[in-house]
Amino acid sequence: MEKKLKKFISSTVAFHDFQEAVNIANSLNCGIEISRFGKLANIEIDYEKNKKEYSAILKDFNNEITLHGFFSNLNIAAKDPEISRISKKRYYQSLELAELFDARTVVFHTCFNNLLKQAKYREMFFLSNIEFYREFIKDFEKLGITLTIENVHESDSTLIRNIIAAINSPYLGATIDIGHCNLHSDIPVSEWIKDYGIMLKHMHFHNNFKDEDAHQSLLKGNINIKDILITLKEMQLYPTITFEIFDYDELVESIDYFDSLCEEIGLET
Repeated sequence: MEKKLKKFISSTVAFHDFQEAVNIANSLNCGIEISRFGKLANIEIDYEKNKKEYSAILKDFNNEITLHGFFSNLNIAAKDPEISRISKKRYYQSLELAELFDARTVVFHTCFNNLLKQAKYREMFFLSNIEFYREFIKDFEKLGITLTIENVHESDSTLIRNIIAAINSPYLGATIDIGHCNLHSDIPVSEWIKDYGIMLKHMHFHNNFKDEDAHQSLLKGNINIKDILITLKEMQLYPTITFEIFDYDELVESIDYFDSLCEEIGLET
């Protein structure tokens, strides 16, 4: 892993205006994480058209690319075979897009429902994910693309860590979304980092006050960003970093703040 923190912005900063998102990434000298590929309501009829439009926009983009896989309403572990089938279709489409756009990392949600407290559900969910990822990761290995699993509603890192450990592939790792950690977990982000260790490949940075998934400035929330960066340095971990911040002005101030902290701590970006 390269000993610097590479910075990306999420295309959600311009929502469905992908050209504008790429322009912003260029202006900030950041990579881009392609998120919300097209409008879901029209995904089937516009899929091929969107592929061509995104490819044309990215043709002259010189920075690195990551991709956020489809996630809305999906569940590869669903008991209903049709829900599982369409979920797996969207996951494989995500890989197809990553290959097309030369993205080196793809991020997937677990879609785990933390409100279901039955041990049987957790066991079923874990085993279904193992069965799926054991086959799915083979295509990533062939293409040299890293697949990462992101926490959303998880209260701790155990489920994702155990999935990654069971599959045991250098192309499967973890994404820590620090805003989701703050919202759904009482465990500090630094402890998530320590638990994952070298499994940690990617991170999403945004902040909140533990009340909603606001995706706002790093300066607007109660997450201690400096502690997170200190932990990364102490652990000698250098994941790629995507700023998942929806407001442009807040994005710019967050990158400036992040850079100032990195300079203070001695982390290269």
